[in-house]
Formats: sequence, C-alpha cells, structure tokens
Amino acid sequence: MMIKPLFLNQTLLKGLLILGVAMNSMVFAEQRVTIVFDAEMPIVNDTKNGNYAQLASVIDQYRKIDANTFFIFGGESLGPSMLSTMDRGAHIIDILNSLQPSVMGISKRELSHQEDELILRTYEASFPIVSSNLYDPLTHRPPEGIQTHVILKKGTMKLGFISVLNPDTIVKYPTNRVEVTSPEKAIIKAVIELKAQGANLIVLHYSVFMPVFDRLLEQGTVNLTLYKDQDFEFSPYKALPHHPHNIIIKDKKHAAVVQLTWQQDHPKESLKIQKTEIDLTAVSPKLSVLQQEREYAHRLNTLLSEVLGKTATPIDLRRKTLRTAENGFADLVADTLKQFTGAELSLINSGSLRSDAVFPENSILTRKDIRAMMPHRNTLKLIEVTGQKITAALEHGLSGIDSISGQYLQISGIKIKYDATRPAGTRLLLVTLNNKPLNPTKTYKVATLDYLLNGGDGYTMFINSKELNHQQNSNFTLSDLMAEKVQQLNVISPKTDGRILDISTMN
Repeated sequence: MMIKPLFLNQTLLKGLLILGVAMNSMVFAEQRVTIVFDAEMPIVNDTKNGNYAQLASVIDQYRKIDANTFFIFGGESLGPSMLSTMDRGAHIIDILNSLQPSVMGISKRELSHQEDELILRTYEASFPIVSSNLYDPLTHRPPEGIQTHVILKKGTMKLGFISVLNPDTIVKYPTNRVEVTSPEKAIIKAVIELKAQGANLIVLHYSVFMPVFDRLLEQGTVNLTLYKDQDFEFSPYKALPHHPHNIIIKDKKHAAVVQLTWQQDHPKESLKIQKTEIDLTAVSPKLSVLQQEREYAHRLNTLLSEVLGKTATPIDLRRKTLRTAENGFADLVADTLKQFTGAELSLINSGSLRSDAVFPENSILTRKDIRAMMPHRNTLKLIEVTGQKITAALEHGLSGIDSISGQYLQISGIKIKYDATRPAGTRLLLVTLNNKPLNPTKTYKVATLDYLLNGGDGYTMFINSKELNHQQNSNFTLSDLMAEKVQQLNVISPKTDGRILDISTMN
C-alpha cells in the first residue's frame, strides 16, 4: 500500500507584497522546505523494519509534491551487519547513492570499522558526509573526505547542515587517531560560518541525545534538530519535555517527513514545523532499489547458507535478555572462547552478540545465523590481567545495566554476585574462581576480544595488557569460532548455570 502524501496548503505564497497596500509596508514571501529523514538502517532488504526500497518510494513521492525536498540520512548504518563485516559498509553507500541523499550525518556506528574505512566510504559516496566535531590532530582538520558542515540548496533556499557525535563515541568505538571535540563548541563555530554563507535556517543532526540540543533550539542557535534512536525508551532523558523542533524518531520502522514554513524576513520567529512519521513497512518499495537490495541479500545467502547444526534449547538474543543477566547462548560462547585459548577465565561484552532474535528449540542453525549473532569481526585475544583489573572490568560492565548497554559482561571460569539496585560502581559483591575469591594482586590468563583489549566500551583497564600466544589461528573471529563449534557438536543445548547472580532478584 502506497503512503497517502501530505498535500500542503494551495496558497503557499500567502502574504506576497501587493504594491500600494497598507501603509506601503514590505511583506516577504513565505518559504517552504520538506525534509525526509531516516537513519539506523544497517540491514538491507529488511522486511521486518522497513528497507531502502521503501524509503526510496517515500523520497520520490515527496520530491514530486515539493521541489524543495531534501533527503537527510542520519547514518548509524555502516555497521554492524553480516555484509558490513565483509565490505565495511560499502554496500550501504552503494544503495544510498541510488536514493541520492542531500547529505549524510555521521553517527557512532560509522566508526565500527575505524576511521580509515570511513574515509574510504566518503570517496564512494555521491553525496557529502558531514561530522562537525570529528577532528584529526595530525592535520588539525576533520578526517579526509569528511566535511564539517554544508549548505543545502534548492533554488533560493539555503539550509545549513551540521552533524555532531557524542564524545563518548570513541570510548565505545576506539579510533586509531581521530578525536571527538566538544559538540556545543563545534555547533556554535559551524553556525557562525553557515550564516556567513547565507544560510536561511540551521539543521542539526546528532548521534546521541544531550540536553544541550534543546537549549540551543530554545536560544535560536539552531532551528531544527534530527535524531533517530530505536532504544530511546531506555534513555534517562525519555520522560523529559523536549523542544517542539527537536525531532526524535523512536520507532525503527519509521521515517520522518518534516515540513518547514517561514517568512524570509524573520525566519527564526516565524518558523513553523509539521512532522509526520511514516511506517516504511506499509509502503510499496521502489522496484529498482528493491532489486539492488535483493542482489546483495542473494550474495550473502549464497555465501552463508551452509547448515551447521541445530539447537536443542531456545536461544534468546533479545537486547534486554543479553544485557542485564546471564544468557545461555552467551555462556556457551564464553565457555568456547575460554577452552579455545586455554585461559583461566573469559570475558566478552554482551554487545558483541546481536540479532535481537529468538531461536526456538530444534531450530536449524546456518552459517548466516551465526554471523548474524556475531556480526563484528572481533578477533580472539589471550592476555595477562590482575585480579584487581578483572574486578574493575566486571564493575564497569554492571554499570551499564540501567541503560541496557552492550558493556555488560558475559563470563566463563568465574562466578559473580552483584546487586543491581545499588548505585553504579558499587554493585559487584563477590567474584570467585574455583570457589575462591579472586586475588586482586595475582595475574590471571584472560580470554577476551580485541575490541575490549583496545579499550572499547570503556574497558580502558585492558589497554596495554600483555598479550599471550594461545597457539591458535590468530585471525579467527568470534563468529568463526562459534560456527566451528556448532558444526563440531551438531546439536547445541545452551542454558544458564548460575554463574552470574543478581541478589536483588532473589526472594
């Protein structure tokens, strides 16, 4: 079913000056712009949550209705996915080229594959890619190929576009070189430059909500903000009132159509905004883009259709299940990693496990399923770590419970007790190895992932840890390891065993 377009008022030029009328005063024409906005689309041909072909139909329809239509893409899509582990998100840029975005803002997942891969993607894109506060200290500029801001033009219309990252981005996705500077300072600097270039209005895209954005709207520093986060319900800011020009999409299936009208002589004071959210799953796809998506999906199915085995017990990989408690499949993964490397214990962040799916008992598991569960190209590491650092890591993992963060650790070789009702930083109560408390000064052999070793998700305590040779294939990824494990066992039976215990849930 095609969407029913929103037709604007027929008298779009109300207030046009009529010579000789009313005290010879000057009244300027009303200006109008339509913005189609979407983000968070790492999976191509996604029939469950809406796909690029359906988004293309929405864009085409509004371009027909209003010549002053801009398509703004908010990123958060170059990873993680099965395909992005192979081409580092190049297929997403290829499909976006077919949709002809006016601009793309960078969000945190664009750094999933490090800044050098992101730079390569900018040269494949036929549209500008913007980050206003991504900074390369070697060149004192943004990374190559990335713009700090752009002017979007349609006729006499000039929209200034800015996009900012949260400084915590490089805590979650450590970079080799680039830094993330203060969002507010970057915004103010970009606004000054854009207004000097004649921008009528300023549009800000951001990757993580911060209260400063509502304040900047209230002050009139920016005129419209755009954000999409399917997990905004877990944000501590979800219940707060937000500025009416702060457009926040909370449903993964939805794209936003934002229609702006203003008087050109006083745009800030006269600006009116009408927002409509469109369920992409209810939209008929654009066939040429659908074919493009299907070709990528077919390649993936051809490569990964091999049946590896089945599961005798259910596998639950839903976000909350994985990131707030012990998980049966995560136990199997952590156990396999510990055994593979010969470690005394293993630690993996829950964010390394994905798919947000439930596999019922007796489900057949293909190589594609395993890759979907672990789409990152995480390699396996064996390191020496003191008991004190292990305890610090476990406490850090527990601090992410409230926000259902991927930093929550799944474990093997040790048992922990904690109290989720206590303040973050004081939740861990006991850690035991072989039924004895962990010795804070003793060094242990720990199996983990390169992501954590490099400080990802804030695990800075692991940086510069001594790496050990575990006499195994150093290029093996976590998904490679688990694919081999499932194939070897043929039937797996993931289940919990009480290794992670939250005493606040006990009666």
